[in-house]
Amino acid sequence: MLPAILLAAAAAGAVFPAPGTYRYSASLGAQRIGEWTASVKSSGENTEIDESSSASFAGMQLGARASLVLGPDLAPTKYGGSYRISGQNASVSVTLTPASAAIVGAQASQPQQVTLAASTRHFVVIEPGLLAGLFALPAQLAAWKETAVTWITPATAQAQLLTIGAAADSVRPPGVPPLDVVISTASPIAATIWYDPATLVPDQVIVPSQNAVLTRERR
Repeated sequence: MLPAILLAAAAAGAVFPAPGTYRYSASLGAQRIGEWTASVKSSGENTEIDESSSASFAGMQLGARASLVLGPDLAPTKYGGSYRISGQNASVSVTLTPASAAIVGAQASQPQQVTLAASTRHFVVIEPGLLAGLFALPAQLAAWKETAVTWITPATAQAQLLTIGAAADSVRPPGVPPLDVVISTASPIAATIWYDPATLVPDQVIVPSQNAVLTRERR
């Protein structure tokens, strides 16, 4: 049975956040470390999320640009990322079909072929520490009505089972709009996403194991 929260999202319609630029502040241990943006645009039947981020942490300057392309059913078809960590650069890319993906990551100079995990029907592309894949997740889950998908991590060229469960902590964080609903990833990493059920725009993303929070800025 689907969690009630997915049923609520599905009732709002399998839509995607409207074209525009969505801005987020990033904090680690309650200390602001940088800014993330997700720019949504339509391209024919496809949707593209262009991400940029900039942060300073423990004396390191971090930056990234990424592009995630989704097909008409919101399944990812292409991902490209360029990452900068303390002056060192890395590039990653993923090309996807409904059942397989070719990954060229920072740790894989040759394409790595992966297939869907057992009992899953869709891929998601989520790079830890970045926003684009998490930004798309509420809309994808509402469209697919699924509680398990295959998670691709481009930087490590890996694919793992990602399961969706009830939020571990349903207490609404300060600043989260009162009508927002929540989903939570349970494995392989715990994360909580508070989002608007009408627009499916995330307002806050929390990763407890990293003590990290992304909060939408409205300006």
